[in-house]
Amino acid sequence: MSLTLTNAIAEVRAVLNEASAAFWTDAEITAWIQEGTRIMASKTLMAEDDQTIDTLIENQLSYTSSDEPWIANIIEPYAAIYADGSNKYKGLIKVHPRQLGNVSTFTSGAPKYYALHNRQLFFWPLANAAVAAAGSVRMLFAKETDDITDINDEFQHLPIQFAIGRAKQKDQKFAEANSMFQQFYSDINFEREDKHVRETDSVESFRIPMKGGGKGA
Repeated sequence: MSLTLTNAIAEVRAVLNEASAAFWTDAEITAWIQEGTRIMASKTLMAEDDQTIDTLIENQLSYTSSDEPWIANIIEPYAAIYADGSNKYKGLIKVHPRQLGNVSTFTSGAPKYYALHNRQLFFWPLANAAVAAAGSVRMLFAKETDDITDINDEFQHLPIQFAIGRAKQKDQKFAEANSMFQQFYSDINFEREDKHVRETDSVESFRIPMKGGGKGA
């Protein structure tokens, strides 16, 4: 079952055997859950989002949170999909920012490449008037968040583990706290290895693998 913040606080309190605030306040538990959620999201890359830049801007190279607020939360993009406004779609190739302007396409038009640096999205080539009028880019990405409702049900126990560890620290039960933190980081490492597979994300690696596991042509 998907947990709300209120549900998560209640789960932490159930383990602590304190149904209502006495030694531990709801504000403290909330802050600990948020801290655990931030760590979980940044370490596992499993807080995923799907947003669209509905309007590309003619001759604009980079987009920031001033253009779309959610850009500030991107940790790692998985894919960028360009739509031309007539039900035609194309996946963009992720490149290093230094490659922009050095790839083969120089004429403005529909984007072919994208990059992320310092919470900025870059698209190349630059949009022309026709693309700016009709085109859009859908971004699939892992994001930074401290909201437990932003993460899937299967990961919501992780911030709760972290919050319990912090609560045990406050109670000076340091051995119990360390045990919870060890479990938390062990689970974080497992989920990262088990769930997150690095995508094909550069010009050099954007190849169709040969049968038999050989390198692409």
